[in-house]
Amino acid sequence: NIINRFQKAVQPGAKKRTLKIEIAKNVLRIAGRPLHVSEIIQLAERDFQVTLDRDSIVSAILKKVNAGKSFIRTAPNTFALKEQHTTKS
Repeated sequence: NIINRFQKAVQPGAKKRTLKIEIAKNVLRIAGRPLHVSEIIQLAERDFQVTLDRDSIVSAILKKVNAGKSFIRTAPNTFALKEQHTTKS
């Protein structure tokens, strides 16, 4: 329904959340390896001049992990991009 799509598009904070998860993806893509959330936050500030709230970004990434999208958890509070993760044998 077009009204529902419009309402979702204009929800305050929705775009900001999307932007911040994209920043986290870019940080991980550039790093090319799993990073602890503290490193993700530090690199987001350094490279993108964006301050990520620790609890919010962990929650957002875990939602993606649980949905099987974009991110994987490699250790406690440590994440990688699903597309970059390879199993070493």
